[in-house]
Amino acid sequence: MTNLRKLQLMELDILKQVTELCSQHGLRYYLLGGTFLGAVRHHGFIPWDDDIDIGMPRKDFEKFCELAEEQLSEPLGFVSYKNNAEHIYFHPRVYNFNSRVIDRSGMEEKETHAWIDVFPLDGMPGSRFVRKLHGFRLLFLRLLFMYSQFDKIVNVNLKNRVWYEKVLISVGKVIKFDRILDTHKIMAKIDRTMQKYDYETSSYVGNFMGAYKMKEVFPKNYYEETAEYAFEGLMCPAPKDFDAVLSQMYGDYMTPPEKSVQNKHSTEVLETE
Repeated sequence: MTNLRKLQLMELDILKQVTELCSQHGLRYYLLGGTFLGAVRHHGFIPWDDDIDIGMPRKDFEKFCELAEEQLSEPLGFVSYKNNAEHIYFHPRVYNFNSRVIDRSGMEEKETHAWIDVFPLDGMPGSRFVRKLHGFRLLFLRLLFMYSQFDKIVNVNLKNRVWYEKVLISVGKVIKFDRILDTHKIMAKIDRTMQKYDYETSSYVGNFMGAYKMKEVFPKNYYEETAEYAFEGLMCPAPKDFDAVLSQMYGDYMTPPEKSVQNKHSTEVLETE
């Protein structure tokens, strides 16, 4: 068994414990992004993937954060920017600390652990025009956030970026914005801005801080009409209309990408227990 596969199975165990906690407390959650794609295309992990993504409606997300911090036991740990000043990501993670992983996606190499990402799902304006305005504001705040931790979290090795992202990365390499920007103040502002539109009363919702930004904004009924998908033998909920979701995010989602862009985190698994 490869180290990557050992890591995936460790993350699957994290997911099982997280979903059990959600079931115990009646919390809604859904597979997101590459994890949803993996469930549809591979009935489990995308073979080269090294993490798991789930999302929760804001109310459930906030409750989960409280419960996870209190009830998840070692070697698992719930970490967010609100409970750990050294956490450099907007979204929380659940780690298994009995692992060591090297992440080389940024300009600074960093050591981390097996993890799953937990994202809040928030409301978006019903009007297409207002939704775009709200999205532009969030994009600007997200840009400030990425610049504030540029050397640590911006994936400078990703091959298939659009031209304007390449330009912004070139700027970030030259100008050291991290010296003047306060990451945690920016994250708090993003958090407040994302909650401007209530999930429960909105007709559109999204995971804006996911990798695909506005491409992860969908009509809310996508998350109201769900199905159970097999993920490594574990049955998990996600939108029933998988084709609409995955096509919007990935285009031809059934065709795997080139090998050069498969390991997006540029990770190397050092040790698992």
